[in-house]
This record gives sequence, structure tokens and C-alpha cells, in this order.
Amino acid sequence: MATNKESLIVILDIRTCAQEEFKLKAVKCAAEIIKDKIVSDKKDYISFVLVGTEHNEKNAPNVKKYEHIQLCTWPLLLKFFKFVNETATDKGQWLDGLKVALEMQEQALSFKPARQRILLLFDFNSAKQEYEDFQEITNNLLNSGIELIVGSHNIAYKDNPETNLPQAIFNLSRKASPEELDNQKYALQLVFQCNATLCNFKETLRNIFKVTNRRPWSWNAKLFIGSKISLNLQGIIAMKNESLVKLKKVWSEKKEWVSREERYYIKGSEITPLPEDLIDGYMLGGTAVPYDDTLIEPKEPHPAGLHFVGFVEWESIPDEYFCGDSLYMLVHQKGNSVSARKLDALVRALILKKRVILCWKIFSLKFNTPRVVVLIPQQPEENKPASLYMLELSYHAQHHFWDFPSLRTAKTESNSDQLEAIDNLIDSMDLECTLKDTQMPRACAQNDLLPFDGLPSIYEQNIMDVLEYKVLDRVSNDEQFKKLKEERKFVDVFWSVPEAIEEKSKQAANAVKKLFPLERSLAWQEKLKAKELEEQSLPIKQERKDLESPLHLNNIGLVNPAQDYKQILDNLKTLSNTTLRDSQFQVHSAQMRVVILTLMERKNLNLEQLKDVIQLYRNSCLDFNSLKEYDQFASELKKKATDKQLKEFWEKIIVELQLGPLLIGEPTLDDELRLKAFYTIEHWPEAMDE
Repeated sequence: MATNKESLIVILDIRTCAQEEFKLKAVKCAAEIIKDKIVSDKKDYISFVLVGTEHNEKNAPNVKKYEHIQLCTWPLLLKFFKFVNETATDKGQWLDGLKVALEMQEQALSFKPARQRILLLFDFNSAKQEYEDFQEITNNLLNSGIELIVGSHNIAYKDNPETNLPQAIFNLSRKASPEELDNQKYALQLVFQCNATLCNFKETLRNIFKVTNRRPWSWNAKLFIGSKISLNLQGIIAMKNESLVKLKKVWSEKKEWVSREERYYIKGSEITPLPEDLIDGYMLGGTAVPYDDTLIEPKEPHPAGLHFVGFVEWESIPDEYFCGDSLYMLVHQKGNSVSARKLDALVRALILKKRVILCWKIFSLKFNTPRVVVLIPQQPEENKPASLYMLELSYHAQHHFWDFPSLRTAKTESNSDQLEAIDNLIDSMDLECTLKDTQMPRACAQNDLLPFDGLPSIYEQNIMDVLEYKVLDRVSNDEQFKKLKEERKFVDVFWSVPEAIEEKSKQAANAVKKLFPLERSLAWQEKLKAKELEEQSLPIKQERKDLESPLHLNNIGLVNPAQDYKQILDNLKTLSNTTLRDSQFQVHSAQMRVVILTLMERKNLNLEQLKDVIQLYRNSCLDFNSLKEYDQFASELKKKATDKQLKEFWEKIIVELQLGPLLIGEPTLDDELRLKAFYTIEHWPEAMDE
């Protein structure tokens, strides 16, 4: 059986001139590789090379290699984190790192790895690099057969019209210096000089974990049909389901005892048999089976190969009964023309009669467990010999059946027009690039079916609303954001669906609505009529109509502002039109804020009056769900109190009565810290001498 063991050398850029974000991502990428290989079934060898250290390897300045190549373990991961914290310098050549990695791969040949790879994680910035040995090193890489993967943070992808495959490019920047462009040019040349793979960090992990076998796994066997016919076949794994994580099945843990029950009941009476009446046995599922000494006698191994049971109809085997972790394709043994002619005749006869072969398989004398398999014929072609696909069968006892209610009836089946309308609706919302040769750079190798910034969902809208509040709240005193905050169009401007896509989606949705007519419900009309009748029977109906005209009290005076505002709120609550009510509240709440700030301008403050109006305004904002407006006003009150040195007002009204920003529900730790910072004014301005 072939081995997938490999040796991997990871080169990391730790120069001080490299971006910190790049270095953090590079270390995280290497750590993910180590962790995956620790839990993997295949034990691979790995080591590291640092570029940009004070240490110097032989003929490689500012380069340091790890002590030796070794298997991936948890202690190695801990040592790796210490190793990358070497003292860094501004200098370092990535070609020197490749040179040292090639020397380490020569030492790794003693482990006889099936695959050798080098991962170069480097920031191709404006720092000067030397390229005199570029051709020699790339030739050595190409001739040695070592696979090179180059990862960096400034990589995007576009479609290559000639190869129809994603092509990695560097994101061009106007600030890029000639040195940076030169370094990027040499990095791109690695793709053509030594078949290197250039990718960003996300694609780097995919390329590292994407491993293909060097040669197919094969199995030489004989197919026995009766006592006269035998065919020499060769089985090749066509597909294999292989997991990177190996699970170990155990019967019981240490110090765990399994005891047998020595009592039983008959018609409610407990019976305990005598020790001499007990016999050894075991449980098979829910059935007790007496123990037989012949079970431990070694059995003669079955002969290896495929043993014919019978021909069965192809359609008589349900697809649900096929199982197994791999799919073997059986062909004649190489160079055996007799078996080739027999297999060709057998396959043609099976296809003609629509039959398959039912047989049992013994892999080898060592793995001597019989498996029931089915051999399915494959149509031979001119350039393809006759073959059989071998699939394992599960037993009937392994299946459990449940009865489920019918999910739909024949009356609910959709016709072709309805299905086509749904397909059009899905296609209208598909934001995948339709042009295969598009030159627009993207972050991933393959086109993203639904990019995050293309067609927002309601959850993403909520996220943007929260971000808008947090961002704009920090710059609430900035003039350029005031108009944007008043109009509340931040999300509409920066988070909108493209008009063409929106129009196309609406048309497709209308077509679906027409083709899927729903049963019309009149319950809402009955509820509306009942509500109107109830309102018409009330004696205050006429008063409400009067109130829905302009309110008779439109201004808040400075003499009795709390009383005026209460009357306005009472009038607002009687409005049945919620849109009109909310808009009127916004107008009068703005008036109330002006009144409060005007009262604070007076030389002798009336603290009792200020307490009443601020409490009243705060409660109204809570009732009308205007939390953001009050929080902004609270910040304005704090600034006003600080500028005018209103220490008594701040401590006796705002702090004692807790009239700060509004919260809904139980406050979190962040909320408590924010409120504490709001109520705290450590340094009051010194009073000016009059």
C-alpha cells in the first residue's frame, strides 16, 4: 500500500519591515498546518526556516533554520511559537531561505517521504532583495521535483481566458515603489520557472491540505466462477473516502468492570440460579447466546479473491444497499491477454442480459473477513478495456426503517412553469460573475456565489445599523456627520442592493407569486371592520379627528414647560396614525431639547424645574423608542454642564437620579463601564475670576 508521508519546510518572514498583520497571519497559517497534521492519520515531517533574524546560516545571512526535521506533535507546536519570536532585523533574502530549505529537504530524503514541499510565506514589500541566484535556485527546485507554494497577503484572483482557470495576481497600489514591483515580478516568475503555486493565506491552507496520491492503490485478485472458470483481475481504487482524523474504537476504559446478571424474573418472582447451573455466554444485540468452545478454535483462512455466488438482475438491488469506503474498478491483469478476452466476453454478456454478479470478497489471507460485493459491468470502448465496478453490500439486518407521514400529495406537485419561475428567481439573486474571462480581481480563487457585500439579508442590515450607531456616536461632535445622522441614510447609501439586481429580482418574484396563487384570507378585513365599528361607537371619535388635524398646542413655553409637554404627549397618544404620531413626536422632542438647553443658560438655575423636564423628556424617549436621540442629547448635556461648570446640577440631578443614556434589559459589563464613564467628570474647569 502506498504511503502519503511527506516532508514540509515552512519559510516565514519575520523582518521588522514586514507588516505586523502579515506576520500574525503567517504564524497562524503555520500553526493551523501543524495542528491538522498532529491529528492526521498520516504522520508527516515538518521544519521551519526564518528570514530576517540576527542568526546566520552557512552562506545565508539573516536566515535561521529549526534544529531538525521531525514529526508533528503538540510539543513541536509549543516550540514553534518560541522559535518565531527570534530577534528580528530589517534585512533578509527570501532566496536565501529557499536555499536553506532545499538543503533541509536533501536531509529529509533519509525518511523516504513520498512527497516533498516548501511553503514560502513572505511579504514582498519595498525592501531590496538580491536575485543573482534566482535562476540557479529555481532550476534546483524544478529538477528536484519539490513542490513550492508561495503565500502572501496581497494576492487576488482573476480568470485567465487562455486556460479558463483562476490566476493569482498582486493587488496593484499607486503607492507601490519600483523595488516592491520588482519583488512582486520575481514572485510571479516562480509560477512559470518552477511550477510554483502563488496564493493568499486562505488559499494557502487549501493547497497544503489538498493532497493527491502519487500512484493508484491496486489489488491483484482472481474471480472464481464455479470450479472451471477463473479470471486474473487487478483492482484499482477509483474513489476513496479518507478522513484526516483517525478514531480508535475501544471496548471499555481501564478499571472498568463488566459484570453479568445472575438473576431473572418469572411472573414477578425473582429466581437466583445455583452457580453450577450457570453457563458462559454472550449477548448478540438483545439475544443471549450460549458460549461454544469452538468459537475460539482458529479457523482455516478463506482463499483470497472474489468467489461467485450468482447472477442477479441489475434493478433488483436498491441503491440504498451499496456501502463501503471506496470504489474499486476491476480490469484484467496487465499483460494477461487470456483474462482480457474472458473479461471482455463476460462484461458484454452482463450488459446484454442486464445482470450483475453477486459474490463474496476476501482481500487477503491476513484480512480474511468475507464481504458481500456486487460487480457492475462497464461498457467497453475502443480506448478503454472492459471493466467491472465493485461495490460492497450491506446486510438487511443493518438497516432500520421508520414510517414517516407523507410530505406531499399529487395535488401539490409543481408544473414546469412554476419550477422555471422559481429557477429564474434564484438566478436573479445569483451574483456570480457571468463572464469567465473577467479581469476584476477577487479575494478567492473561485467566484463567490454570494459575496457578503452584494445582496444583504435582514441580519446583515441589523449589523450595519449597530455599526452605524457605534461609529457615528464616537464622532457625534463632527460637523460632517451631523447631516448624515439627521437624515439617517447611512445604511441606504453604503449598504444598498444594486438597482439592476433589485429590479430583476422583483420581476422574478412577481412571476412566482402569479404562478403560486394562495388562498385568499379575509380575516384581516373582518378584524379591521370590527375595529372601525368599535371606534365609531366611542364618543371621543370626533375629538380624535380634531386632533389629527394640527395640534392646538404646538409650542412649549419656558414658564411651565413640563405641563405643556405633558399635554402634547397626551394628545399624541390619541392619534391612530402611527406615522403621523412619530413625526409629530420628533418635532416636539426637538423643541423640548431647545427648552432644556435654554433653561440651563440662566444665571440662577431652577434645579427642581430642570429635574422635572429632563425626567419627563427621558421617559417620553423611552415610550416612543427614541433611544439614540436621548443618548446624543445626554452627551450634549454633559458637555454643557462641563463648559458652564454646573457641578451642582450634574451631581444632584444627572448623577443622583441616573438620567444618563437609556438601556433596555439587564445591563452588560460593557454597558456598566460606559455608564460609569458617562457619569464621571474627574476634572472640572477652574472658575474664571470675575
